[in-house]
Amino acid sequence: MNNPFALLSLIVALPFLGMLFVLTAKDSEDTPGRNAFNVCIFTVIANITLIWRVFMVINEKSSKLQLLEKFNWLSTPDINIMFGVDTFSLLLILAIHISILIGLVGVRPNRHKQKTLMVLTLLFLSTITGFFVAADIFSFYIFFEAMLVPLFMVIGMFGEVKRKGPVFRFFLYNFIGALLLFSATMLIYRQYGSITLLQLRQLAQEGQIGAYIYIAIGLAFLSRIPIWPFHYWISSISSAIKNPLCFIIMVQIPLTALYGCIRFIPVHFSINLGSYLTIISIIGAITMFFIALIGFINKDTQYKVFAYITVYYIMYLLGILTNDDVVLRNIGYSLFSFIITISSLEVLSSYIRHKEQEIDSLSNGFLCRVRRLSFAYSFMTMAAVGLPVSAVFVNNFLIISKLISQNLELGLIIVFALIIAGITLLQELSRLKTDDSRCQLGRNDDISFSVFCFMLFIMFMLLMSFIKPLWFVINE
Repeated sequence: MNNPFALLSLIVALPFLGMLFVLTAKDSEDTPGRNAFNVCIFTVIANITLIWRVFMVINEKSSKLQLLEKFNWLSTPDINIMFGVDTFSLLLILAIHISILIGLVGVRPNRHKQKTLMVLTLLFLSTITGFFVAADIFSFYIFFEAMLVPLFMVIGMFGEVKRKGPVFRFFLYNFIGALLLFSATMLIYRQYGSITLLQLRQLAQEGQIGAYIYIAIGLAFLSRIPIWPFHYWISSISSAIKNPLCFIIMVQIPLTALYGCIRFIPVHFSINLGSYLTIISIIGAITMFFIALIGFINKDTQYKVFAYITVYYIMYLLGILTNDDVVLRNIGYSLFSFIITISSLEVLSSYIRHKEQEIDSLSNGFLCRVRRLSFAYSFMTMAAVGLPVSAVFVNNFLIISKLISQNLELGLIIVFALIIAGITLLQELSRLKTDDSRCQLGRNDDISFSVFCFMLFIMFMLLMSFIKPLWFVINE
């Protein structure tokens, strides 16, 4: 262990410890679930502070895994658990914590089984953090599957998915993906032992076994990304979730698949997989285009947000498949701002839907009457569309340039899909800003001053990420 303070173990364990405190928190009759909510908020903020401290002690310019922690698990066979981070993985951990914090702000007024939701949220946060700090193939696999436990429970209890078909497909695809990834992990262990993810990237699998390993790993990760033919179950579940925190948790799953692709794709292929990568690129670009069109036509706000998220996730996947180090670094910076932006947009959209349902009135023109919500929602929409207010702007431009240079036709389809996805969000913004006398929502329905101040802080973070992605890092 070259990390004497075990910082990585601590950021994995802290949400789990917070979950134990939430379980013991006692509810009052007047404010049920409030103590559990406060403990959850405190835990997330404490871990964000700790993550910021980790940024202070690592070399953000190094591509190697740092702060390595190694724990002996089994002696026969020889299997160890290893933790380590680089700037890319630590950025994603920080982004997920901030997005969960945003989601918690969105569900604060919700009293329905709030204690249970806080427990599952912290359990998910602990497992997904463990996934991103995993430095060896076995740790990676354990946390890759462990995070599904709280996710299944969140969907089952708070997802409001009425049809069983999508939930069944969700279980089936993830179960098959787990078997494929486990078999690939066993084959890698048989050949090289319990190796780190960085060592794995330097290896090039050969022969039929190598081809199977690549195909198994590829299918295991693709089953978690909304790309054809796996897009249906994800869209059916995500578009049905009305709880903003649950939705934010759900859309982290494709992110884990993208990260897995980055860690498992070798620097150099010894097997000719060019034709397979081309097929994936074609399917991905076409899926982007059609989902963007469906999102534009669909009148449901939740589906519009989901369509936007899907289009960008697939674009990042295609960028990862270029296997270019510069592109991968830019994807990391983009994903940091992207996750925060979509989480904020979902919370604000959920607030509007809630107010619309509360008085059974149209929300057309709502933003004409509420100044604080109007400013926050408009800013987040502009950030999502791609105006220069966050790191998404510059870094996405570089990623798209690389995709166009590799294949002009596919690159143009991707650009058209991104344009349609952006127009979809602008279409929703226009609807909310076009005054309508039938809308009964008024000035008293604006977001609270405290929530507005929190959103201002998030806006500040996004603006600073445009100036410098790691602006919060102070070298000691």
